[in-house]
Amino acid sequence: MEYGKITENRSLLLMIPAILAFIIALIPTLKYQWPLSWDIYYHVHLANLYLEQGLTFWDPLTYAPFGRPIFYPPLFHYILAASAAVFKVDPFQISRYLQPIFAFSLVLSFTYVAHKLYNLRVALLAGFFLFFTSVFHRAMLPLPETLALILFPLAVYLYYQALEGNGLKFAIIGGILSGLMMLTHNLTGLIMLGVVLLFTMALKLRKDNVNYRALALFLGFTLLVALIWWLPLILQYGFVFHNPQVVIQGPVEYFVILAKTMGVPALIFALLWAFTWINNELKKDALEKWYNKLSRKDILIITWTLFLLILSNAYLLGFSILIDRILNFAVFPVMIMAAWGLEYIHATGKRPVYKKAYKVIIALIIISAVFSGVFYALSVKPLVNDSQRDLAQWFAENGDGEGVVMSLTEGLDPVIVSVSRQPVSTGGYQPGMVKVLDRNLYYSGNFTKEDIIRDNIGYFVEQSPIIHPSYFTLVYQNKDYKVWRVDISVG
Repeated sequence: MEYGKITENRSLLLMIPAILAFIIALIPTLKYQWPLSWDIYYHVHLANLYLEQGLTFWDPLTYAPFGRPIFYPPLFHYILAASAAVFKVDPFQISRYLQPIFAFSLVLSFTYVAHKLYNLRVALLAGFFLFFTSVFHRAMLPLPETLALILFPLAVYLYYQALEGNGLKFAIIGGILSGLMMLTHNLTGLIMLGVVLLFTMALKLRKDNVNYRALALFLGFTLLVALIWWLPLILQYGFVFHNPQVVIQGPVEYFVILAKTMGVPALIFALLWAFTWINNELKKDALEKWYNKLSRKDILIITWTLFLLILSNAYLLGFSILIDRILNFAVFPVMIMAAWGLEYIHATGKRPVYKKAYKVIIALIIISAVFSGVFYALSVKPLVNDSQRDLAQWFAENGDGEGVVMSLTEGLDPVIVSVSRQPVSTGGYQPGMVKVLDRNLYYSGNFTKEDIIRDNIGYFVEQSPIIHPSYFTLVYQNKDYKVWRVDISVG
């Protein structure tokens, strides 16, 4: 495999991993008539809300009867709503069609930036290593986080180009993309800004020339775009974020999550590069001299990786974090490091046996990567089952549109509200909760008529038996759920 031979048609070759990702994501898209993720039901609910009310910052249907401000950034939901309106298609089907498009776009974004930073071979290897990761699995899910991940490497690359002196226009375009990320998925946008700022700091520490105008433009346009939504929202409602409480992991669990997120093959080759290349360089030079020899793009990749590896270990200090979500943002630089690991074998192997081994390893990685992706696509199923959708459809056809649904299975609420527009007592995206009913009161059965009237409870959904007062009427039942209507005359 001579490098010159594989670069005759760079554009087509660069798209091979993305095209394969599109084909793989088509498998569950054509197999199932509903989108794969559970989260999408909350996002479809917001898309429907925007279709009904236009520009709004208030959601009256979730965490009813109180309602809540919409603290989830709106760009993805407006894309769903606009697509549904233009194509006259249900937002659920728009979400389903986005699955292969998002998978294609995410892989292409990764390989394009890797190609621009390094070369075609590194880009292709990084693209195929991506198939082993949980990020590729999430790429098939039509979610705001996936859209933001598509923009992530592009925004960072544009800022890098601005710092390289290729024009302040790159800082402006990168800042706009960064702002769009803040309008899509907060965490992704904030992590990206952390990467940019730490990269800039790393350059300054070794006394590189840093164009602060580029940084100012990048951050300025990020802020200008983000404020389109966040400024009026915060001025009107303030800001609320409830950090999800998660179980603190131990070292073993952490490494299991790391391997699952990065994929074992990529992790092996990334570690191979880290241990051999760095060790060899440090034998030649002192640490400071070695650091000064690194190219800017190498500093970007290393800073990006170290930042997220350190951040993902914040659980050791007692912080409640979603380790896998943090590590997702490190997948791009780690895939490049894995490609470096393979390139190290190619560069250091002088005997023919090493060249043959290199070709065999590449062939095995490509074949196993594709099989890994296909296996996942064949095994994945929609997280919302037929019973849950049938239940939501019953509310769409028979609900009164006013009484709050108290579901004793909390995960049902986004499904019910997105399909039926019936108010629900929770509804998804718990970090944006402001006020919630005392669900324990209803779980325990120790509620009174006065409680139900005060909380405007119209329906109970049960999966396991609950206490049934005389004013409860069974109105629907399937193999998993029962719906009890509350019949209390108020007067």
